[in-house]
Amino acid sequence: MSKTIVNIPNFEGFYCSWIDEEINHIARSEAEYYAEDYDLSEDKQQEIEESYCTQNYDKLEVEICKTYIPHYFEAIEDEIDFELNASFESLTSPKFYNFETDRLFVEIDDIKITMLMNWIFNNKLEKLKEVVKDRFTRSSGYIPHYSNDLEAWGDVDTWDYNQLGTALLVFVDEYADFNYTLHEYVSETIHNNIYNTLSDDMQEFLDKEYEKKEAKKAQLSLF
Repeated sequence: MSKTIVNIPNFEGFYCSWIDEEINHIARSEAEYYAEDYDLSEDKQQEIEESYCTQNYDKLEVEICKTYIPHYFEAIEDEIDFELNASFESLTSPKFYNFETDRLFVEIDDIKITMLMNWIFNNKLEKLKEVVKDRFTRSSGYIPHYSNDLEAWGDVDTWDYNQLGTALLVFVDEYADFNYTLHEYVSETIHNNIYNTLSDDMQEFLDKEYEKKEAKKAQLSLF
């Protein structure tokens, strides 16, 4: 079955976002844990914390995205009453973060896209017109690449990933409840994968500290 690529328009990215803060928080917490558990110095604790995200960071980002996607679409699927089964397609990062952040792209079966767009046109057409106007109206320093008139976009079958992604904004409510589920699962994914972002030397050091601690436990159990 053929698939359509869609950009998630309000993805927070990994730069100066809550995801970035959560990664830093977990790195700090893990370094504190190792320092306490292995009776390490403050300098070594700092060294451990700074070693996080020095390798395999791109793999951590992908794992976070794969966790993020189903929980992002969960509320949408609850409202439209059918599953979209969106899956990770790619993550892109800007050369500079001055004006934009990372972009997350998903794949959705063509038939599901058709069902989604039919639902939006039947239930949230006026909202979609407002979203398009708000998002693509020219302003100082901003020249949009799309018309702010929905009718000018033509047949939905010709829409690209940005236009289809824009349609997702009809489900965004700035006054909606905080998505605790998404945040909790992303946090869990970071926790489960962040060790692999330590340098090889630091992983080797921590592995040896663990072995020393286990050897002491085994020794004590003999008495």
